[in-house]
Amino acid sequence: MELSSEKKLDLYREMVRIRTFENGVRQLIQEGRIGHVSFSTGGEAVAVGVCAHLNNDDQIGSTHRPLGHLIAKGSDLSKMMAEIAAKKTGYNKGKGGPYHLFAPEVGALGANGIVGGSVPMCAGYALANQLKGTDNVSVSFFGEGASNQGGVQETLNLAACWNLPIVFVCENSSPEVQTMLGHEIDYPQLSIENVSDRAIAYGMHGSSHDGWDVIEVYSAASEAIQRARDGGGPTLLEFKIHRISPDEETKFDPVRSYRESLIEEGILTKEVDEKTREKQAEEVKKAIDYAIGSPEPELLDAWKDIFVEGS
Repeated sequence: MELSSEKKLDLYREMVRIRTFENGVRQLIQEGRIGHVSFSTGGEAVAVGVCAHLNNDDQIGSTHRPLGHLIAKGSDLSKMMAEIAAKKTGYNKGKGGPYHLFAPEVGALGANGIVGGSVPMCAGYALANQLKGTDNVSVSFFGEGASNQGGVQETLNLAACWNLPIVFVCENSSPEVQTMLGHEIDYPQLSIENVSDRAIAYGMHGSSHDGWDVIEVYSAASEAIQRARDGGGPTLLEFKIHRISPDEETKFDPVRSYRESLIEEGILTKEVDEKTREKQAEEVKKAIDYAIGSPEPELLDAWKDIFVEGS
């Protein structure tokens, strides 16, 4: 897929934004201000390449590694950081934390601490879109482990039977485990090489791709999402990735490899790159300051927002 230079730079800026935000969260952890958070570092290309095709009326469901997905979907960094810090000004008033982030105004309908838990819900969003007669699409992110959950398999089948406008996005980091162990896993989670092969059993489109290449992700997602919008039914996309530490020098770092590619193409200069990183760092610092300076929830706030108003 041919993209303009500006579009390529937009994708890069968003990937840097995600990486910078997650590094800011790590800073708060190191300072003892917040507890554990599961990061999506190494998966930036998938989040950005997929969500670049979505609008605020499209929905996504995320995992226990939701930060990249929510940022790529357009969530406010300050509200996200405040929620992670359990502050009253967070998206969920400090009650959800990093594992239950929810930003409905941009169609980010929840992270999920349950493995594969958001997949059936995304089918529900897709069914609602279908019944309303809109061209909106839902996207369900999950990992290779979640692909073995019964609820996920049932959802794949139902989505195919009902021709739902949904794209299932599996971020497969199992190659990472084998690489770290240095040998084949004695008890593998998967009996197949590609999770996308399971699409055949349900009569839906499926394909596997390099999850470190944002252009390849963008191209694959474009076809699948447009198919769903046009009434062509669901697709199972698999992107193979590596989870990495922020200071790890590796060929599997999608941000680093994409930056080098843009520089080689003459689209990005080192000076522009530095300014991009500085701008993102300033935005993340504002989010951190906002979170630190925000009030904590009151004790009695625990009794609020239990039910939808008017119910």
